[in-house]
Amino acid sequence: MPTARRSAAFDPISPDLDLDALVQQTPNFEYVTRISCDMIETQGLDTFEKLVLLHVLIGGKPLVVEGFHKRLDEWTFTRSWLQDNHGKKYENARNLSKQTNLIVSINHYFDNMNKLTNQWNRHNYRDRDRQRLYLKDIDCPQVWHDKLREVVPPSIFYLNDSTGNVGGPGAVDEPNPHAPGLRKSRGVARAGDLMSCLPPAMRAENLMCYIGHEGTYTPAHREMCASLGQNLMVETSSTVDTDGKPTKPGSSIWFMTESKDRNLVSEYWLSTLGHDIEVEAHFAQINAWKSAPFTTYIVEQKLGDFILIPPLAPHQVWNRGTRTMKVAWNRTTVETLELALDEALPRARMVGRDEQYKNKAIIYFSLGRYSELLRHVDRQKGSVSNHQLTLDLKYSPKIRQLQKDFRRLFSLYTRILLAEVLPHNPRDDKKIQYLPFDGNVTCSFCRCNIFNRFLTCTSCIIPLENGEEDTYDICLECYAMGRSCKCISGYKWVEQFKWQELTDKHERWRQQIVTFEGGLTDKSALPLHMEQQYMRKKSLAAVCQEQLRLRPYTDPKKPPPEPKLSKDADESLVNADGTVTVKKRKPQVAEKGQIKNHVSNYFEPAWKLRACKCGRAYSYGNLFRAFDIMPLAAMEDPDWQCPHCQRICSCGKCRKVAGMEPYEPKGTVLGYDTRRVADPRSTESLVDFKQSNFEWVKKAGDDSEDSRRLNRRFDEAEAAKSQGPALDDDHYVNEGGDPILTHGQDESESPTVQTYQDDIPIDPLLGGLPSNGTQTAIRNPVLAGTLQDGENQEPPQLFVAPSAVMLDQRHLGGGFTTDENGIVFQYPDPTDPDPTVPQYAPPQVEQRPQPAKVSGQSKKRKRSDARDHIQTDMLDQNQANEQYHKAQVKRTLADARRNDRYIIAEAAMSGRSLSVKLGVDKTRLASILNQTPAQTIRPTKTNVIVQSDYPSPSTKANPLSDPLKRARIERDDEFSTRKNKRRKSGQQQTEDLTKKSSKFMAISSGSEAEEDMEGDDGGHAPDRAPKPRQLPAYLARKNDVGDHEIPKELISEPRPSRRKSTLVEAAVGRPHDSSKKSEGLATTLAEENRKAKLRALHWDHEDSPDDESGPESLPAEPPGLTKRTPASKPRNVARLQNGTSSVPPKVKATVTPGSVPVSIFSKGKKIRVAGSERPKMTNGKTARHSLG
Repeated sequence: MPTARRSAAFDPISPDLDLDALVQQTPNFEYVTRISCDMIETQGLDTFEKLVLLHVLIGGKPLVVEGFHKRLDEWTFTRSWLQDNHGKKYENARNLSKQTNLIVSINHYFDNMNKLTNQWNRHNYRDRDRQRLYLKDIDCPQVWHDKLREVVPPSIFYLNDSTGNVGGPGAVDEPNPHAPGLRKSRGVARAGDLMSCLPPAMRAENLMCYIGHEGTYTPAHREMCASLGQNLMVETSSTVDTDGKPTKPGSSIWFMTESKDRNLVSEYWLSTLGHDIEVEAHFAQINAWKSAPFTTYIVEQKLGDFILIPPLAPHQVWNRGTRTMKVAWNRTTVETLELALDEALPRARMVGRDEQYKNKAIIYFSLGRYSELLRHVDRQKGSVSNHQLTLDLKYSPKIRQLQKDFRRLFSLYTRILLAEVLPHNPRDDKKIQYLPFDGNVTCSFCRCNIFNRFLTCTSCIIPLENGEEDTYDICLECYAMGRSCKCISGYKWVEQFKWQELTDKHERWRQQIVTFEGGLTDKSALPLHMEQQYMRKKSLAAVCQEQLRLRPYTDPKKPPPEPKLSKDADESLVNADGTVTVKKRKPQVAEKGQIKNHVSNYFEPAWKLRACKCGRAYSYGNLFRAFDIMPLAAMEDPDWQCPHCQRICSCGKCRKVAGMEPYEPKGTVLGYDTRRVADPRSTESLVDFKQSNFEWVKKAGDDSEDSRRLNRRFDEAEAAKSQGPALDDDHYVNEGGDPILTHGQDESESPTVQTYQDDIPIDPLLGGLPSNGTQTAIRNPVLAGTLQDGENQEPPQLFVAPSAVMLDQRHLGGGFTTDENGIVFQYPDPTDPDPTVPQYAPPQVEQRPQPAKVSGQSKKRKRSDARDHIQTDMLDQNQANEQYHKAQVKRTLADARRNDRYIIAEAAMSGRSLSVKLGVDKTRLASILNQTPAQTIRPTKTNVIVQSDYPSPSTKANPLSDPLKRARIERDDEFSTRKNKRRKSGQQQTEDLTKKSSKFMAISSGSEAEEDMEGDDGGHAPDRAPKPRQLPAYLARKNDVGDHEIPKELISEPRPSRRKSTLVEAAVGRPHDSSKKSEGLATTLAEENRKAKLRALHWDHEDSPDDESGPESLPAEPPGLTKRTPASKPRNVARLQNGTSSVPPKVKATVTPGSVPVSIFSKGKKIRVAGSERPKMTNGKTARHSLG
């Protein structure tokens, strides 16, 4: 099962956080390097591209370019423009508190952002029941895309297909779209985003918008497929909105890391915080970032800030203020493709994360595009007679960089083909099914995109309603790991490209590389068959073919065999007199096809074990958890040696062998439960990846906070940082100009003095520093204030670390605790079916003065002292916190003992479990099983501010849908009876039963428009207590006259039903008044009118059998409106038909001519029925319907 260890809880950020003071007081917090967008024009795009390459892509550090709001169109990138042009569009808003989606329109979301923001303050910001609605991952409007393309540098914009200069080497004449004639195209150069090389139908559209309010966030994560992230803040709220209402200034806080710390960050997340950063599910606390053994880069993103995110660098975002609107996109380059194939895709495959970028297909199509560009350059070299143009084409830096990228892409393509090579067998080639490539085939288990060859099950096929079939397709990597459907074997090979076509292109591209490299050398690419000979291991496809023969086929249509009783362990039985009898296990006898597992000493099927030449066999699960050996690594090596032969076996028997050095797991494995994302037909037959490796970590003695696993990752990160960013000659071309300094080179050797920012060379103008090294402008506000006031001046003490304040025991819920660094952890409750949502609400941290800093002490510390600062800087408070922690645990266990939960609580906090077999009388056991469990009464949540305004009436599709309210906007004479009730001059008029009718406008419940309305007659806001609905005026008067059968108020408690019901609402006018009618006749008409009204309220589908206009004949409900639920109604109103209809049935409003002889219903008067339009009546009349 997945790990039962503690995991860090979610702790929100206070709206009153002083970010500058936090960064100033935390040693491992630093602000991100900032440059101005004006400097890009000053230095040129080539210099900016070089900076992004060195600082972000190779250096792995984030970068902020500020000032883009001055260049954005101030009329387009606004809330008003978005509401006017896309306000009626419905989007999925993510409810972060409940981890669910809520369908809302953009108008509805904007109208309630003020309420969603004002609900938070420094006292209730940790309330977990309040709404946090984040409108994320919505499509960017095309107008915004076009205007951003004019502002953002082309090399880093979305789907850039060329970084060449206009009219550069290799440029051709192309039609001018803005004027008649031709113009010069961009020169030949590599693409800024290799996604542009894919056919348009295969591209992943990742230009997205993110709109959030105070308290919304994005959990810690990496960019998908190791891509480069770009994020631009295009609009924020200020102190006053456009409609004059007060708002809070908007901004976003980013917690970022660098790429070279990625393995250290991942291990810290796993071993210390108890979360996996690959699944994007945990927002880390500030205390967790402060206690981390790596540098955290802080950004307060404001209007116009453009953030460049390094590949594979974990980061998280917290939104502040009333409104933040960001536009983000990702780019794929050659560097990110290498990282994707080596790291990102294997990790995404392990947790079942979607691969939307089709990395292998990008490599294939990018090679085709680059090959065509290089052939175009060769044709131009042979056609031009100008010697200078020939030299420009030959020695152009951008063309030479394109050649180097082409060579790197070719190496990746060779890896892909070598993995899919099958042993040559003409019979097998004929059995491979061909499926034309369309880029949409994904693995049914891990959901990664499949480029060419895969396996499909011929038995697990589900027919769909549209006539297609849902097949079970598995990628080769997953099948080698033991993942498959229930059949396990019996798969058929499928390929999407003819193998001969792929190999022919490989050879043609190889010849092209040899040509522009000047002939064959020792580093030249080899043909595919020669590469295969030098592999010295089996290909991935060969491993899968071998496993297909070894693994047995299981027919899913047959019932599973009955499980055999386990006789492998001692069985303890408790007798009736309380004595314990222990039955010794019987020796296991090997069955056919079984061999003994060296670690467990049990017999298991041979296909589940990897046997060594020495005769010992290890299960793939033990190899994965205890020795960090993936199943494929053991299968592909024909000369594989077991851990015992390598003298690293860590099982109980081998630990006693002299000369054996037990292996220690290099990393933490929490366990990956992929059942929520994988196809339901899936299973894991070799390795149960839900299991963690904590038992093996404990055996190695490395289960501590300062573990050797964490220190090992720290040393690896330090070694990677010591190399510094450099342009490798094999991969990059220096385009001339000022040389770029690298580590170890003296500044005096260069004619131009370079400025360094965190050991990364920054251009003087881009970095805000002049060439003489003196500082004139500092983008870091905290650092700027410190240097201006004096280097040795003590910074102001405005913030105290929350870890220095111990939490009160009364604020801790069951299963929660804090460590010495102030990080709040939760323990899973064994009785809770879903322990993933914590319920802990820590108290507000008090502001206490911190000890004064020693004068002259620098805020920065050396990286080598990062671990020492964790142990020495908090030594005094750690001792007190440790004592308090022990007392806290003791008190929690005491409370659990009083509540008869001591065993469960102690097991959850210690991570141990105990199984006890008790003898229970059969009669007593039967009575226990027959007991009905008590139903838990859950309190009603009252913190819901925004409900869905989606027009769908189905409560199943939209359980949070809210009926729209009606607002009277004008008089509608069409419903009035005044034109039929003209009186003679001087005649005394009696009081009307209904003075006038109104036209209604639908508004959203709880919106700001509702607050501005006075006298609204529909519904109530969610935060106000509902008032009882009053009776209509004429019924109230009848009640006053003496009719005691009608109450004064309608019952406020609605009939319990999951489906909204329609309300029959008759707009009754006063009876025809004439001086010729006697007073008795007027009374009779009024009584008839009252009885007809009551009958109308009780009408349903069965009351008018002669009516032919049933619910199916009524028109569909207009979009954007939903029906309101009456406060009281008869049980037979709006019954559900068969309980399956997605649209509630309309209420019939048919009136037969003779049903009400002397009332307004027989005089052709019009009634109003909520929730429907004008159905035809049997007598030719029509009924006017009102939408409530």
